[in-house]
Amino acid sequence: MTGFVDRQRATQLMQRAGIAALVLSAPEAFHYATGASIGPAGLFRRAGAGFVVVPARQDLPIGVVVADFNATQLRTAAPEMVVRSHPIWIEAAPVETGAAGLPLAERIEAGLASLGRAPDFARPATSDLAGSVRQLQAILADFGLERATLGLDLDFIPAADFAAIQALLPDCPVVDGSLVLDRLRAVKSQREIDLLRQGIILSEAGLERLQVDAMAGMRQSDLVALYRQGVATAAAGLSHPVITAEYVTLGARAKGADARAVAGDPLKCDMVCTVGGYASDMSRNFTFGPPSADQAELHAIAERAFDDGLAELVPGNTLAHVHRVATDSLARQGLRSYRRGHFGHGVGQSVFSEQWPFISAGSEVVIEAGMVLAFEIPLYIDGLASFNLEDQFLITPDGPVAMNRLPRRLRSAPPEIG
Repeated sequence: MTGFVDRQRATQLMQRAGIAALVLSAPEAFHYATGASIGPAGLFRRAGAGFVVVPARQDLPIGVVVADFNATQLRTAAPEMVVRSHPIWIEAAPVETGAAGLPLAERIEAGLASLGRAPDFARPATSDLAGSVRQLQAILADFGLERATLGLDLDFIPAADFAAIQALLPDCPVVDGSLVLDRLRAVKSQREIDLLRQGIILSEAGLERLQVDAMAGMRQSDLVALYRQGVATAAAGLSHPVITAEYVTLGARAKGADARAVAGDPLKCDMVCTVGGYASDMSRNFTFGPPSADQAELHAIAERAFDDGLAELVPGNTLAHVHRVATDSLARQGLRSYRRGHFGHGVGQSVFSEQWPFISAGSEVVIEAGMVLAFEIPLYIDGLASFNLEDQFLITPDGPVAMNRLPRRLRSAPPEIG
């Protein structure tokens, strides 16, 4: 397994930013660059669990600092990378199972001795940032980058850890490489696109199960369970791990998870399905029985604004332009004062399904082919319905291509007969 980094694009972005290498430490960035988990040390969400060095020079390999507990696995998964390790709290010892006559404890001690540790070797309580940075220094020296300007993912690194890293790398100017990383991740590889498309396929299977089997009288938690069952059935046999997150709103005014659906209730199903670490995002809306006239009109407003904004979601336009078109569409339909901070976002691998870039009023990001964007028109009207119409799109040179196949119209749960 290797990472998802487009080295040519990474070089272009780093040269523009004036940095010689990206040095990444967030667990999500680590997986993006290597295709492997950062390991249990990353659970503490501190710098030093691991580092990935992505040089601007494409003749240099990617360098990785990882916990010794995970080093063998990473070397096997990514033999083209330079891997150095640092000790964390987990102890593991090799043992010779075929040695006859020796007590087990002696065989374990012999295995530990075979590791060639220094006499003063000791493990930290969790991990040691200084020890991890020393291995980072060694990689930088091997790459001829010991005095180079480095771009760190400062949107992740805690302030205290950043100060320590600066002190431990006195010869390397350190700048914020977060925007470079964001721009790099915004354009997806084919493997990333495939994972995001798979997430939509599974999510729609879950929503179809929900619509068919949902009935008035069910609790909100029961409706979520139907969705999860549909996803699980569709995901059977899939090699990637699948995780779901459900942002459901039941009723004209939001009800609790134990509240039961009644005839006339609207239902917003804003669903996230994560496949192999990549979170897909979509939303559909239902009513229990026929919608009221106001509910039908509200959804029609969303559909018209969606169509207007989608027509502008093409390469060369800015995301601010798309936001303005959607806002203007709502205004023409009478919602002159309705203000939404963003009408969609990038998707991919992060701690949340919504990630940079955002389709917002202030975003001058230019839409590029290869981006995958979730475009949405949320209309949350307390006392009537909370509706969100959202699809996920691959941006191609000819425009957006929907990954979704479910119709965007307002649907009934259970479905209408005939």
